[in-house]
Amino acid sequence: MLKRKREEEERISYLREAAETFAKNSTPSSWKEYAEKRAIPQRPHFDPLRSFPHALRERFAFVQEMKNRSEPTEFPFKFQVKPHQKKRVFCGARWREREEDNESATRPSKPHQKKQVWREREEDNESDKRQSNLEPIPLDVVEVEILTRLPVKSVMRSRCVSKTWSSIRSQAFIDSYYAMSSATRSRFVIVFGNGVFVKKPSKRLFIFSGEQSSSSSSSSSSSSLLAANLDMTIPYLTTPYGSKCPSVHGFVAYCYGHRLTICNPGTGQVVTLPVKGVRTTLGYDPVDQQFKALTLLSTREGGPNCFTQHEVITLGRGGESSSRSSVTTKAYNPITKRLCLNGFVYYGAWGNSKRTKTVIVCFDVRNEEFSFITTLPNVLNCDSQLIEYKGKLAVIVKHGYSAFFGGFDLWILEDVKEQEWSRQTFQLPYDLVDVTSPGINKAGEIVFASKKVSPDPEPFYFFYYNLRTKDMRRVEIQLVAHDQAFRSRFKLFGDCNVSVSLHHVDSIASL
Repeated sequence: MLKRKREEEERISYLREAAETFAKNSTPSSWKEYAEKRAIPQRPHFDPLRSFPHALRERFAFVQEMKNRSEPTEFPFKFQVKPHQKKRVFCGARWREREEDNESATRPSKPHQKKQVWREREEDNESDKRQSNLEPIPLDVVEVEILTRLPVKSVMRSRCVSKTWSSIRSQAFIDSYYAMSSATRSRFVIVFGNGVFVKKPSKRLFIFSGEQSSSSSSSSSSSSLLAANLDMTIPYLTTPYGSKCPSVHGFVAYCYGHRLTICNPGTGQVVTLPVKGVRTTLGYDPVDQQFKALTLLSTREGGPNCFTQHEVITLGRGGESSSRSSVTTKAYNPITKRLCLNGFVYYGAWGNSKRTKTVIVCFDVRNEEFSFITTLPNVLNCDSQLIEYKGKLAVIVKHGYSAFFGGFDLWILEDVKEQEWSRQTFQLPYDLVDVTSPGINKAGEIVFASKKVSPDPEPFYFFYYNLRTKDMRRVEIQLVAHDQAFRSRFKLFGDCNVSVSLHHVDSIASL
């Protein structure tokens, strides 16, 4: 009110000065001309200065013109705010609410307008009551129905919402998330380094992951492009020729020298363990939900590749070794890469020093016991690949020993106790060069991948061979390593050895 009163006083003073100026510089003839122009009836003995402001405001348009000049210009837009509603006003660093000014101009003057305002107020009150009466979503529903369907990184960010959400990583939720990821999301992992000839400070290990192709049709209708995202970059590591970085229950393990590195590509956790041997693999016990590392210790008897002593490391909280134990077996010589399947670690080996008998070494992760499975002739060699086929152990044996991959035999272990094997022979539509087989996807297609990333920015391919239709399709994997700037930054100038895992499952667990 004080502000309006002050503005009115300023306006009146301005009009007084204007009237005085007009009276001094005008003559009766000018008043007459102005009155005739405006069609204003003349009043005898009219003095504008003495009669100001009432007479001049009522009878002469001159005052209105001066008033229009003195008033501020109005903005062309209007805020659509209802009179009864509250508006937010920013004041300093806080928001506060205040009521609209109860001006007579903003109040509804007609009865039907008043009814409309009260009706809108009642509707707003009812909507507020309905919102306040809504029950909060139970946390178990949020976990099972919502969070288990989100990517790992989104789940990790959601922990910052509140203290309740920060404690969401219970063992039950971890198991539910892993089960949902295993059933709905089929992913692959590609691991490679920037070369064995790069100096140690510049060495890097890159971990890529992506969604697998779900199409099992012919190459004409299938997808020809898959994207792989860079999840992690680990310094001071690289991948020598023939190295294997398997994915075990959501974790990727890699042994370089006498150190075992275990990481979770989803959460970004990295754990490093010192080990005594140079051949170490990661195993998982699904019954006790326990990770264990198996290390092969070389002895002087039988040569550097003959093993009888083993160290089993049980991983505890924070990735530290909670216990270490030793296991002794008969001498053998490993010849294939290792595979963790259903709580067991499998790998092929020569069963005697003369290399005339091949066996599959079977390590029980839970009981920490070894057993040997006898194989038929021509089942195992240096190029054999151990894979999972419909929940069973299988071996892919390439025809011939050259770099060309034109056909293969699929040996399936039908009965472990009876050690019964079955064989299927396949011939590819065309030959592949310098490839390996990481396994079979959920569509029943055998996947072939290149063993190396080319020194030139060339495409990296997956080849899917359908065992039923005998068709093969090629899918390009888009890697950031194809970017010339990326290759120059991390010195990707030579052949980079690649390790591919098909059945990677996102996990939010931590060691």
